Amino acid sequence: MRRFFGTWLPVLLGLVLPLLAAAQQTVKGRITDPAGNPLQGATVQVRGAQTSTQSDENGNFTISVPAGSNRLEVSFVGFQTQVVSIRSGELLIQLKEDDSNLNEVVVTGLASTIKKSNAANSVARISAKELTGSTRPPTLDGAISGKIPGAQITANSGAPGGGVSIRLRGVSTVAGSSQPLFVIDGVIVNNDQFATGTGTRAFTGATGLDAGTQDQAPNRIADINPADIESVEVLKGPSASAIYGSRAGAGVIVITTKRGKTGKARITINQDAGFTKASKFLGSSDWSREKIQTYGGAYNISEEDALDLFDAANGRTWDYEKMVWGHTGKINNTSLNVSGGNDRTRYYIAGSYQRETGIQKKTGYTRKSFRMNLDHKLTDRIDFKVSSNFINSYASRGFTGNDNNGVSLTYHLPYIPNFLDIARRPDGSYPLIPGRAQNPMEIVDRAENIEKTNRFLNSGEMNIKLLSRGKSTLKLGLRGGVDFLVSEPTVYLPEDLQLMREAALKGAIRLTTNKSRYTYMQAGLNFNTTVGKNLELTTGLVFLRDDQRTDQSYIQGEGLLPAQRNPSIAQRVTSGNIINRSSVVAFDASQELNWDDKIIGRVGVRADKSTLSGLNFDKYYYYPRAAVAINVANFGFWNSNVITQVKPRAAYGEASGFPSFDAVYSNLLGVNYGGELGSIPPTLLGLSALDPERAQEIEFGLDLGFLQNRITLEATWYSKKVKDFLYPYTLAPGTGVTSIKLFPVGDLVNKGIEIGLNAQIIKRANFDWSSSIQFWNNRTEVTRLAIPPSYVASSGFGTYGRKRIALGTSPTAWWGVDTAGNTVRYKDYQPDFQLSWNNNIRFAKNFDFNMLWHTSQGGYNASLTRLLKDEGGTTKDWSTIGKSGDPVGIERQGSEITNFVFDASYIRLRELGLYYTVPTKFLESGFGKVIQSVRLGFSAQNLVTITDYYGYDPEVSNFNTGNAGGALTGGVDLAPFPLAKRYFFHLNIGL
Repeated sequence: MRRFFGTWLPVLLGLVLPLLAAAQQTVKGRITDPAGNPLQGATVQVRGAQTSTQSDENGNFTISVPAGSNRLEVSFVGFQTQVVSIRSGELLIQLKEDDSNLNEVVVTGLASTIKKSNAANSVARISAKELTGSTRPPTLDGAISGKIPGAQITANSGAPGGGVSIRLRGVSTVAGSSQPLFVIDGVIVNNDQFATGTGTRAFTGATGLDAGTQDQAPNRIADINPADIESVEVLKGPSASAIYGSRAGAGVIVITTKRGKTGKARITINQDAGFTKASKFLGSSDWSREKIQTYGGAYNISEEDALDLFDAANGRTWDYEKMVWGHTGKINNTSLNVSGGNDRTRYYIAGSYQRETGIQKKTGYTRKSFRMNLDHKLTDRIDFKVSSNFINSYASRGFTGNDNNGVSLTYHLPYIPNFLDIARRPDGSYPLIPGRAQNPMEIVDRAENIEKTNRFLNSGEMNIKLLSRGKSTLKLGLRGGVDFLVSEPTVYLPEDLQLMREAALKGAIRLTTNKSRYTYMQAGLNFNTTVGKNLELTTGLVFLRDDQRTDQSYIQGEGLLPAQRNPSIAQRVTSGNIINRSSVVAFDASQELNWDDKIIGRVGVRADKSTLSGLNFDKYYYYPRAAVAINVANFGFWNSNVITQVKPRAAYGEASGFPSFDAVYSNLLGVNYGGELGSIPPTLLGLSALDPERAQEIEFGLDLGFLQNRITLEATWYSKKVKDFLYPYTLAPGTGVTSIKLFPVGDLVNKGIEIGLNAQIIKRANFDWSSSIQFWNNRTEVTRLAIPPSYVASSGFGTYGRKRIALGTSPTAWWGVDTAGNTVRYKDYQPDFQLSWNNNIRFAKNFDFNMLWHTSQGGYNASLTRLLKDEGGTTKDWSTIGKSGDPVGIERQGSEITNFVFDASYIRLRELGLYYTVPTKFLESGFGKVIQSVRLGFSAQNLVTITDYYGYDPEVSNFNTGNAGGALTGGVDLAPFPLAKRYFFHLNIGL
């Protein structure tokens, strides 16, 4: 044996080593932009294999190429992807700027992505530049407004701290949650609206119960710092969102945060300073003796007393809106981030502090955020990513909206004539207001509606290359994360407020603790192989589990001791606790193919089982999907220099939404017999085995590119059908039961079109102008209904306008009465269409100008805001004589629906920005190489709104809630917090 190795081993090595050397080769190169500047962080991948690397700070790269491979694919954000042939010597690769964004990567699966130029779905993608590059919206939900085709986004309130409702491609449910699923760095996160108690019996009294849906609370996605986000991708319908199965009935928003890039450490300092002002005041009608006599006094004030008060004012008037919302809020945003790395480890560390005081005294929003993202290549076969984010926020939102107790400012100011001085006196007292129980200025100064939140978002991902042989690769991907938050709202009314003088229980405080813990675990195999030269196949198999638990508890005290805030020693103590738990276990199988970027197809199926389906908890529900796209212009026969992209595409998918946590339970009712506690059967039943609503969507599209894709057009038509939507089911009185909480009662369908036109209009050395126009609309119709027509709870106020489920009609249409008292269907909450127009202009080399216009046309709101002022005699045009000969302020108080449902069309300049980048040569002469870049700028948000709508904001909707039951509550405008304009000055320094 020893003789064998001594004789033959050198011979064998001499034969094998050259073969091994021939099996792969090392390729070196350099990547630059059109001006010859090195591109750091460009991705270089072997075409048809999974081997890849990134360029360093000098644009250089080195990569090992397997035998049989002869082409490299080089890509970098903002530049066209280039395929180059391998040749001897060092490669010099010059990338061209990409004006079409066709090389951006979009999500196609739980563990896969695809270039946008190959995508078969219409997936909206918002880059970091589009998100916050023009101005600095304080919250993520505000940053995406007007930027997502297919979305209807409305604000719950104009108060600091965010709070919006997002509906993607129309109505996805009637009784469930309207909000899309949010995924951050691959992990499902919480976007609930937690109750604060502001709208309950002891405070504004919007509802007579101790729990309700009129708190106007923010969404939890408002916690996320928009400046940390690299991109936002929106899977608008089941044809794209089917990869998330039973969680995706209302669509999915996928957020990817910023990560480090290969190269030396880069330090970026951002400082924003600004101010905020009220966007609009409704104004008030002036009074005269004649008006007081016509009115019969003032609201709750006799004619004699009103005349005496008017004379005592001696012609003076007070503008209450400006007294409350005329303040100038201050804005301060400070952030610092450090990023960099080498070929094995990359990091991104960011810290930020944001503080905004509101246009109303003692309101505002503060957020502190720290993020650390780490990428590490452990070996040539193993790499992992870690993302960690801590957020601490504080919001003070004041009291607005619906009210029955005299607490809401926007509700009760309309009833106060402007000849009364309600300002705080020098001695600290507040004058009593005739006819009102409470002086609003005392509420401004002394009542509290605050919320403190601490949140931890942590996720990790590991990829293990199990097999890499020639053109085939097998990877094991592991992913997990946790989203844990604690929100602590406090609502407080002091015991010595004016409205408490006649109350049996003086003063009230409510302390709430909302806890949420979402966990997510995923494991998947991904096999990629290339057949022949051009056919790439990718097979995926994923197993996952996500668990969601929320624990909401409160203690409320009424009848407080002087200066006492402890609810447990109040005269009346009430408390409540709700715990929701749900789990989803799923697997997903997919197959994708790509034939030389010419024909791209994918099929897949996901199977979910969930505890939310009650006794069906062990039943799998299947969600298939399929899509195909054909890049006609990539075929050899296409040689047009004018039309450079032609891509017809089609996609189909299914998704669903499970019902709310308690829908499957029949809750026993507690009773007290002679001091003994007991239970009786419920009159409201749950359905113990409940299948989810299922959404089926088919989508067809055509993407065109002209003049080397300097002009691109995307057109999409979709039809989304929701089968067996759930709704309360009323039973006959003889059954002894009133209704079933949720029951499958019908079908509805959404149809719409989305058109996007993008153009690089001018591209010169000293002047660039790019522009994009997005158009979209949606129509919804109930196509099957197994119950009589039914009004939707909390969708409006009786004859003032509310929504109704009826066969052959839109579920978002308004119903009320006409002049004859007949029930009629009027207008629709959904707009006829929406359109956005975005422009980016670079001029004189160093100046950048951006503006985003957005319009919504034909949507109608049910508004009681004008009614409040008409009843109070304070509408600006109250005294104008109407058709009947009476003032219009009296005429408009009739019950017909036309008095309350208004056209909410508007045109809004959402964002405007002007920036100047200091020339590099100037910085080098003054600071050497210490300061790499300096950028100065000014921007504004909500600068211009053009509308005939009566109200503070045509986009607002008080009753919007993303939680279960809030799907059709949009479009109700009842005395919201006024919208604010924001102005910023920016300084960005790169070291």
